[in-house]
Amino acid sequence: MALKRKHGGRAGVHPTVLLVDPRAEELERTRTLLTQEGFRVVPLTRFDAAAPLFEVIRPDAVVLAAHPPDFAAVATVRRLRQIGRGTVPMLYLVDPQDPAAWNFCLEKGQCVDLVPRTSSGAELALKLHAQLRLRDAVLRAAEGADMGTALVLHDPLTGLYNKSFLLALIGMEMRRAERYGGVFSLVACAPPGLRMVRKQHGKAMAERLLVYTAVVLGQTVRESDVVARVSDDEFAMFLPGTSAEALPAVLSRVTARFELARFQVEGKALRTSLSLGAVSFPDVLGVPTQLLSGAILEMRRAQGASASNKLEPVSGVRREESGLEHGAVTLSS
Repeated sequence: MALKRKHGGRAGVHPTVLLVDPRAEELERTRTLLTQEGFRVVPLTRFDAAAPLFEVIRPDAVVLAAHPPDFAAVATVRRLRQIGRGTVPMLYLVDPQDPAAWNFCLEKGQCVDLVPRTSSGAELALKLHAQLRLRDAVLRAAEGADMGTALVLHDPLTGLYNKSFLLALIGMEMRRAERYGGVFSLVACAPPGLRMVRKQHGKAMAERLLVYTAVVLGQTVRESDVVARVSDDEFAMFLPGTSAEALPAVLSRVTARFELARFQVEGKALRTSLSLGAVSFPDVLGVPTQLLSGAILEMRRAQGASASNKLEPVSGVRREESGLEHGAVTLSS
């Protein structure tokens, strides 16, 4: 039996935020800021009490302060995501002057988005509103699909969102950003070795490479990001709150993830690669289709400049060793 979930974006309803911070003064400061922005805040100083309270109040979103050295917020997120089945947006609140804490949450934080702790709290409020609007749009569309009144949301091969749904999300975020301020980025990507795999090993193996690419992308992005398949061999990543200045770090992380991955073809481990191109709003303006086309154009330019467009064999890697090590996915015929 499907659970009916409340939509935090309805008029006249104050979204409930569970706020967890063991530092009482900072907790009160953040609570006040969020209350002024129209949120109903439930403050908590103990991470071990977050899960029981979460089950009782069922918040619309969760904000957890990430403090060294134990970073209890990360373990708490893992538990809350299990309880909420991934439907409740979560954010880490991190001191921008603590690069070690920032890097820890990026690398170990279960792909949950980060927001810097600032005196105004404006960025935290913007990200919460953006994530809640995104969640509500997904839930409304999913409910419509269940009733047979909406277009199919997902690509049948990879399980990712499709192009139509991605463009709708981009349009929604553009309207929000134009009204309230904010940024986002759009990254287009494609495995350049796909044509070679299709030619040498057939359509079925090429489809496995597409599924493999979708899985690795899903393991790389944050909880707030959206991955979609936008053509036969191209994907796009929608990154709310990511500016042009932050893009190099994101692209580097995705590239590094693919360098660690291995794709199995007829018992041989092949090193994959990914062509990437990106645009950022408001640096680039236009309707959603223009933004997506711009990102794809940047990706194809990168493909043309690349010296290697093939999957490379990995010597000395045994089949049984190249599967899930380093987060790789084994897809063999």
